[in-house]
Amino acid sequence: MKYVLDTSVVIEKVVSKLIKDKEIKKGTVIVPQLVIAELENQANNGLEIGFIGLDELQEIRSLIDNKDLKLEFAGKRPTDSQIKRAKS
Repeated sequence: MKYVLDTSVVIEKVVSKLIKDKEIKKGTVIVPQLVIAELENQANNGLEIGFIGLDELQEIRSLIDNKDLKLEFAGKRPTDSQIKRAKS
């Protein structure tokens, strides 16, 4: 099973809860680089939501400590230009 995370799922701390509750036990948790860049951008702009998301990613990483569940980062990071134009 593969679980591809989006920003809202990370911010709401859904995945760490599912892992703790043993609802997610096997498979691969995939975090797109775009999600990481978005959270970092929010945190760099002083938005608490960015810090919450980054903390959740660390929590997920700490919970994935067995061979049946893996964490992967996928995709390319957006360029600065793409990030600036995303608002429009």
